[in-house]
Amino acid sequence: MKIIRIVAGLFVAGIAVPAVGQSIPDDVRCMALSNAFAKSAAEGPAREAASRALLFYLGRLDARGDPQAIKNAMQGSKIDPKTAPAEMSACSTRFANAAQTMQSLVTSAPPGK
Repeated sequence: MKIIRIVAGLFVAGIAVPAVGQSIPDDVRCMALSNAFAKSAAEGPAREAASRALLFYLGRLDARGDPQAIKNAMQGSKIDPKTAPAEMSACSTRFANAAQTMQSLVTSAPPGK
C-alpha cells in the first residue's frame, strides 16, 4: 500500500508542480540531463534514479501544454560535460524535494476518497 501512495505522489508531483518553480527551458534541460545520465550510468541505482527524474520532468513538460516553447527549448539545449554533474545534482534535488512534498500530501490525505 505504501508503494501505491509513493507512486501516486510522484504522479501528482509530475502534474501539480509545473505551475511554480522552473521554466520550460529549465525543465527541458533537466529532462535531457536525466536522459543522458539514465543511459550512461554504470550502476543500477543511479540509472533508476535518473530514469525516475526523467519521467518527472517529462510529466512537468507534458502538463505545461506549450509544444512550441518545449520544442524551442529542446533546440537550444546543449549539455556541457564539464557542468552536467552539478546540473544533474540540482535537478535531482528539485525532483526529490517535489517527491517528498507530494508523498507528505498523499500520506496525510484521508483514506477512502
